[in-house]
Amino acid sequence: MTIRDQLRARMANDRDEIIRMCQELVRIPSENPPGDTRDVLRYVTNLLNQHDLQYEIVAPVTEWPNLIASFDTGRPGHHLVLNGHMDVFPAGEAGLWADGPFSGSVRDGKLFGRGVNDMKTGTLASILTYIYLSELREHLTGRLTLTCVSDEETFGEYGARYLIEHRPEVRGDCVLNGEPSTPNTIRFGEKGLVWIELLVDTKGGHGGYPQVSANAIKIAAGIIGELEELGQIAGDMPGEVEEHIDAGRDAFDALLGEGATDYLKRVSVNIGRIEGGEKVNMIAGHSRTEVDIRCPIGVSTEQVLRKFDEIVSRVPEASYRIINKSEPNYVDPRHEMMTILQENAEAVRGIRPTPNISLGGTDCRLWRQRGIPAFVYGPTPYNMGSPDEYVTIEDLLGTVEVHVLSAFDYLSKK
Repeated sequence: MTIRDQLRARMANDRDEIIRMCQELVRIPSENPPGDTRDVLRYVTNLLNQHDLQYEIVAPVTEWPNLIASFDTGRPGHHLVLNGHMDVFPAGEAGLWADGPFSGSVRDGKLFGRGVNDMKTGTLASILTYIYLSELREHLTGRLTLTCVSDEETFGEYGARYLIEHRPEVRGDCVLNGEPSTPNTIRFGEKGLVWIELLVDTKGGHGGYPQVSANAIKIAAGIIGELEELGQIAGDMPGEVEEHIDAGRDAFDALLGEGATDYLKRVSVNIGRIEGGEKVNMIAGHSRTEVDIRCPIGVSTEQVLRKFDEIVSRVPEASYRIINKSEPNYVDPRHEMMTILQENAEAVRGIRPTPNISLGGTDCRLWRQRGIPAFVYGPTPYNMGSPDEYVTIEDLLGTVEVHVLSAFDYLSKK
């Protein structure tokens, strides 16, 4: 039996333990906001301690710690970085969940809980990959680094971005990440984004005297309607990217909803939050709207902002500020890690995933923006961001096994 066969046999033997660990991770709340991940970090460090593995905690904000663990085989080779985040979306109203947001319950072949697919399954895959391969380092070349970060859901200033800027040893030659992708796709890029705060201010007044002032909420509503014009921005998507998007259309739409592929090619606008006014019988003198705009590969944030400014500048009562922005990004889909992931996914899951890009953002963009290949392979995002978020047990175990085997292959002696 080869070392690789032994590795597969061990994971099969550890099946129940892997499920249990994912349940335990899900049962530790780490909603962002507030983003406090210290309890999750404690769980991760306990796992590493059980295997006598060294690590370092980097915490520019006490409540948002990051973990780095790394080993060098002492032989020349690739440096692979494993990346996962510990914070999750807010759970929302607990009563909307069948078993509560942090139950970790298993029913009908599914494991439920907030963050189970975004991204505690993927983060567990990274952790277990590091643990399993640390015991096989004499059979490997190069270096393996594990990064478990905070602050991903709020753009990563004190998470992955902080590590990449202040700890260059985490950059590596290639990054493997377990964010949701579905077993049918491997993400080699993602849309860019612009987050904007839109403000409208008027004099305001008594609701029975509409002639005395414009209504800030009505003005904001008009601007929101005009923002649909952003969807008409023409881009210049590279041919190889568009070819991969089109090739994966059927599988992508089947898992993420009809029209998902179309949104990979166009600008989308989401109104995430709106507030304003004081009282039902008063003219609203102020409104505040948070806008999330996603840019496809081939459309820059500058193009989007020019059009946004054109729309808002028509309204003298309106102003805005940029909260965050990130350019669309992608890497060469022909990289050797893509082939390794495809071959392992086909062997483990019976599905050869197609290269594609992501509708949502991940920390992988931070590596890609530095020219470092970064790839996402993870579970299907069932009910991501909604009540009763879940992963299938098959997706959980498959994600772990594909990550472990792919990292092993990438670092194996040539």
